[in-house]
Amino acid sequence: MQVDLCALVLVLAAIQSVFGVGLLVFGTPMLLLIGFPFPVVLAYLLPCSLVISTFQIVHGGLTLEPIRQKLLTFTAPAVLCGTFLILVVLKHKVDVRLIVGTMLVITAGLRLLRPARHKMHSFVRAKLSPLLILLGLLHGISNLGGGVLTFVVGSVYEDKHNVRKHIAFGYGLMALLQMLVLFLTTPVRVSPSLWLGLPLLSALSYALVGRWLFEMAGESVYQWSLTALIGVFGILLFIPG
Repeated sequence: MQVDLCALVLVLAAIQSVFGVGLLVFGTPMLLLIGFPFPVVLAYLLPCSLVISTFQIVHGGLTLEPIRQKLLTFTAPAVLCGTFLILVVLKHKVDVRLIVGTMLVITAGLRLLRPARHKMHSFVRAKLSPLLILLGLLHGISNLGGGVLTFVVGSVYEDKHNVRKHIAFGYGLMALLQMLVLFLTTPVRVSPSLWLGLPLLSALSYALVGRWLFEMAGESVYQWSLTALIGVFGILLFIPG
């Protein structure tokens, strides 16, 4: 199982290195299917995700654009509330995969239709603050907010560099807050070697594969791939757990 887990992290880390998301939204349902408890899934994946997001934030620039200010103001408190709710109050007994999956499949379809895409982007820009609150709550209770974050940021920005760097900021912020709540509220038993080694594997995947793939991808290829990724996120969530 350790070999499988390491291989999974290497592949998903490469995906996240390109798009800013991947480890949590793909890794969470996969590790739950393998049999890991939800707190253990968080303990293994959150540090890996945070490592890659940190690299991407540094690479993109340590600036505080309006969307980052809104992520700090609206998403951060919602993530704290959602994570506390699922770990302490609900005891991991909630499943929002079908709701999230449906929303993401529809989003991917709309991105393929130019008129609908423009209307969707206008809607997101007009309702950005409440959508960011919803994102935080959703991610806190399910760890599956990556696709929604991609949808929101992709509606505000067009070029791949801005899209990835702001997704990375949001994903890193949420991972950091989830880790804080997890280790303050929930006793978690993990393998020390895996807990330390998996983030190192993630960094290696970013340095050797993901960063190169991101630079090689043209703008059109990147946007089409982003649409496909959102659709794949949604479809995978329909697979019974």
